[in-house]
Amino acid sequence: MSYNVREHSYVVGGLGVTGQACVRFLLQKQATVKAFDTRANFTLVTDPDSDLDTDMQAFMAEKVTCTALSEDYFDGVDTLVLSPGLALNIEQVGLAQKCGIEVIGDVELFARLNASTSDATPAKRVVGITGSNGKTTVTLLVNHLLKSCGVKSIEAGNVGRPVLEALQSDADVVVMELSSFQLETTSSLVLEAATVLNISDDHLDRHGTLEAYIDAKHRIFDNAKSAVVWRDGEFVAPYEQLITDAKGIAASNAVSDGESNAASNEESLASKNIVEYGLGESTTGLAIASFDGDDSARDDEQSLYITFKGEKLIALSDIHLAGMHNVLNIMAALGICLQLGVSPALAVKHLHSFKAAPHRCVEIARVNDIRYIDDSKATNIGATIAALEGLAPTIQGKLILIAGGDAKGADIASLSPYLTKYVSHVFALGKDAHLFEKSFAHTTRVATMKDAVKAATRLAAPGDVVLLSPACASLDMFKNYMHRGDVFKQDVHDLLNLHSKNDDAVEATS
Repeated sequence: MSYNVREHSYVVGGLGVTGQACVRFLLQKQATVKAFDTRANFTLVTDPDSDLDTDMQAFMAEKVTCTALSEDYFDGVDTLVLSPGLALNIEQVGLAQKCGIEVIGDVELFARLNASTSDATPAKRVVGITGSNGKTTVTLLVNHLLKSCGVKSIEAGNVGRPVLEALQSDADVVVMELSSFQLETTSSLVLEAATVLNISDDHLDRHGTLEAYIDAKHRIFDNAKSAVVWRDGEFVAPYEQLITDAKGIAASNAVSDGESNAASNEESLASKNIVEYGLGESTTGLAIASFDGDDSARDDEQSLYITFKGEKLIALSDIHLAGMHNVLNIMAALGICLQLGVSPALAVKHLHSFKAAPHRCVEIARVNDIRYIDDSKATNIGATIAALEGLAPTIQGKLILIAGGDAKGADIASLSPYLTKYVSHVFALGKDAHLFEKSFAHTTRVATMKDAVKAATRLAAPGDVVLLSPACASLDMFKNYMHRGDVFKQDVHDLLNLHSKNDDAVEATS
């Protein structure tokens, strides 16, 4: 069924970056639209390359409501396009639903328009990536690998570019990062491949329970043609028993010959349109294997390879992204590329040219062999656990953690065993710093990021790592996680500049 925006009348809820992109798009399509925002003040995102800025200025002056709404506000309206930053349980949404208004998000609007294309303008192929952690890295990596292999692709969604902008691009493939907030207002998005990278306690202040959060994430599979699944992950398969059943069928048909058994297992998984990956050995999907006797191997680590169907792809020692959690991210990206017709063997050749996004386990400075790593994007417990587990095997000395902020209702105590196992000392700041004190004996509460950096540096010795991986949101002290990471970097560099006057061994990396 075709979908024409001119046949509908819209209200856009929330005028952040996504909401303003929706308004611009609907104005360009000459749709009937007005908007509300829950804030009294917000900033117009200007676009110097657009002819719509004059229209947007007029729209902001004439068609935006920042006061309480009444039922007659929705007269003649059939669709509310809700920005992901606004929850479904706010008063304005409840009023719209009472008036019989359909509530969707910009991703759902994209999905309907993408399904309404013609032979002259074919639908874009779309892949979807979600998870508690790593989704931005995987989204950017998939887009990089596809483009490097000659596929005309573009990234969009939670990664920063509004999806409606991607719809108007000349790309053939859209690589979408999708948050739980975006997915809960999405119902008809058709995906060539979908993945839930991982699940950990996050956004419970919005979703209420872990089960509701998982349900929102799993909406990504509703219309997906295939799934890319971490074989050791919890709550990441499209259905709880899908992979187990596939393997069970293979096992029941197995013969004594191991090679035939592996082939049967592979065929069963393929019939389910699943690509598996994980850090263990496997002859199906993507895995890790040791190849003894490799002439280039200098130690045990260098004999470990990412494999696909048991064949070497790349040595772990040749991967420049820090931590084993990034090995999993690479595998997920390769699996998604495979579902778009790009072989892992071809895609992996372009891994070396990928540059990681800021604030995601990035080394920002080094002094006297003390490394400072910015993982400010770790806004939940699962992200910090991934950083600790990923970095710990690569560290010779101690791991000193800077953490804290707004825990968003998550149980910081669940981080305790990981702190005990991997961390020498925690310097905690922000709204929920006291929760770290309760969860880990070797915790010192500090008032500012500068205090944390100074204290961590005094404690550190050569071979140690000072890691900012907060396990919390940033808005209690900072504009966002990017601002938090920038402040950390500035404080570190200020400290290094003081040292550099008398120390020729200072090295800073951007």
